[in-house]
Amino acid sequence: MVFVSPALTHVVGFTASRKVGESVERNYARRLMKEAFRSVSPSLMPDFAYVLVARKPIVVSSVDDVRRELARLTAQYHQR
Repeated sequence: MVFVSPALTHVVGFTASRKVGESVERNYARRLMKEAFRSVSPSLMPDFAYVLVARKPIVVSSVDDVRRELARLTAQYHQR
């Protein structure tokens, strides 16, 4: 899940609740989201704040899956 909001600078936050799993799974989810964001961030519009929220299926996803989903969600938002 991605929340996007106009901001003064390019800001990003990553969160994974206990519903995602134990601490190992939550840390893994945050690492996946961070890596995916690093690769997608050059194509994102500047001056927006992004909050990425992990959901349970991320634990069995690869970086490429997360990257594709993040690109799809941000493109969907910016087309509005």
